[in-house]
Amino acid sequence: MKSCKFYILIFFIFTFIKVLDGKYTSEICNHDKPHIQFPFKVNSFCKNNITMINFRSYGDLGVKSISYDHHKLTLFDPKDCVFQVFMNLDLSSTPFRYYHVVKNYTYFNCSVKLPGSFEQVPCLSGSKHHVYVEDSSLNVPNSCKTVKTVSIPFAYSSYVSDDSFGLDLTWDSAGFKDIAKDKPGWFRFQSIGEELSIAVLVLLIVGLACIKAYYLKKSQSTELENEKLLGDLESL
Repeated sequence: MKSCKFYILIFFIFTFIKVLDGKYTSEICNHDKPHIQFPFKVNSFCKNNITMINFRSYGDLGVKSISYDHHKLTLFDPKDCVFQVFMNLDLSSTPFRYYHVVKNYTYFNCSVKLPGSFEQVPCLSGSKHHVYVEDSSLNVPNSCKTVKTVSIPFAYSSYVSDDSFGLDLTWDSAGFKDIAKDKPGWFRFQSIGEELSIAVLVLLIVGLACIKAYYLKKSQSTELENEKLLGDLESL
């Protein structure tokens, strides 16, 4: 029984360490990849040896670099369409905001290609529709329909078509506390609860196994005593 208590104690210690590690650090994909640490661990995971963060409003974005000193996070879009990210990424439910100054820009969809200096967004356009992102002060042409107006760092240009340009975010330490308090679901605290549930389940299994082993040993001891008693009676 003492050995069971020892194993249960060791189990508790390792479980506690694992839960703390899951809360304060994230899985490291590779030694040369960004390491996400508390209070930064937010819906982060490793995918194809790339550190990823999941944003509910868009999906998974890759982590390119992190500067904790400057509070700067640089992301990249695995789909290689940064303006699709800009259009759908809602940072209001996260502790983040854009690192660069933002301005209102309008997405509009046109049935024909616009002439002049207008540049369509290739990853959002097709043969029969042409999507542009321009300053909101610009009048939308008659052949176009307004899709959405968002506050983002810049309008589309072929010079800024890289999948990570502009996806720089920053955060405030207080912002993490506010989000954790008001919108706890965005953090992965739920996964910690799941880990604890599994730990309790495993502990119950270990406990039952120890109890079974104890009573089995006690039963065997009783049988030996009975056999010894019968032997003594037979020798009389």
